[in-house]
Amino acid sequence: MYETYWKLTSRPFDDLPDPRFYFPAHSHQTALLKLRYLIEQKKGIGLIVGEHGTGKSFLPYVLEHDEKSSLNLSFIRLVIPQLEPEDLLRYFSNRLGIGSNPDQTLDGILVDLESRLVEVADSSRHVVFVVDDAHLLGDEQLNVIRLLLNLRENPRVDFTILLLGRTELLSHVSHHHGLDQRIAVRSGLSPLKPNEVRGYIQHRIHVAGGEVDQFHENAHQTAWELSGGIPRKINQICDLALLVGFADQLDTLGPLDLQTASEEIETVIA
Repeated sequence: MYETYWKLTSRPFDDLPDPRFYFPAHSHQTALLKLRYLIEQKKGIGLIVGEHGTGKSFLPYVLEHDEKSSLNLSFIRLVIPQLEPEDLLRYFSNRLGIGSNPDQTLDGILVDLESRLVEVADSSRHVVFVVDDAHLLGDEQLNVIRLLLNLRENPRVDFTILLLGRTELLSHVSHHHGLDQRIAVRSGLSPLKPNEVRGYIQHRIHVAGGEVDQFHENAHQTAWELSGGIPRKINQICDLALLVGFADQLDTLGPLDLQTASEEIETVIA
C-alpha cells in the first residue's frame, strides 16, 4: 500500500522468511556459523535458543539459501511439535514420501524411516529435520527424537536434527542425558544492540529498493528502546510507522512517529 509513496519495490518489514532481508547481527552470525558447521560436517543434532521474535526460525531459511548451490539439502520443518510421538515420526515419514499408516507402531515407523533415509543418503541428499518451538516438546517427544537419532548408527543413514526454541529448551534437554550428550552445536540468539538496530533498519530499507532511510537519525534509538532489540517487534513498529507516515504524507519518520505506532500496536494487543 505504501511502497510507491516511499519509493520502495517491496515491503521492507514484512515478517516473512526471505533470506535477502537477513541482517548479520553478531549473535545471528555466530549461530549461522555453527549451523553451517553442523550440517557441512553432517553432525547429528544441534539447537538454537532465543526468545520469541529473535529470528530462530529464520536462520535455517538463510542457511538453505546460502548452501543451495554447494550442498544437496532437504529441509523438513515441523511447526507443531505437540504431536503424539507416533504422529511426530509419521509426519517426518510423510514428508519423506512414505505412505501414512495410522495403525503402524512406533517401531514400524522407525523401520520405514531408516529404509527411506538410506535411499535418500544413497542419492547424496542430506535431510535436515527442523523442529520449531521445540521448548514445547514433552518427555515422550524428546525420547522419540533420541530414538530417531539412533538411526544414525546405521552408517548408510545420514541426517541432521535442528531444535529451535526458547531458552527453557536447554533445561528440558538437560534432563534427557542420552539426548543432551549428543548435542553437537548449541547457540543462543540475543536481541539486537542499538547500533545493530540502525544497520538492521537501513539494510531492510535498502533490500526493499529504498535509496534513502525514511527514518530520522534519532528514530533508530527509539526503535531499539521500544522493541528491546527484538527483530519481530522492530518490524511491526516500523511497518506501521511507514503506513501512518504514508497516510499523513510525511517526508521522514521520527521518534514520535515510532512511539505512536508502538502504542497503537500495544493497544490492539491489549
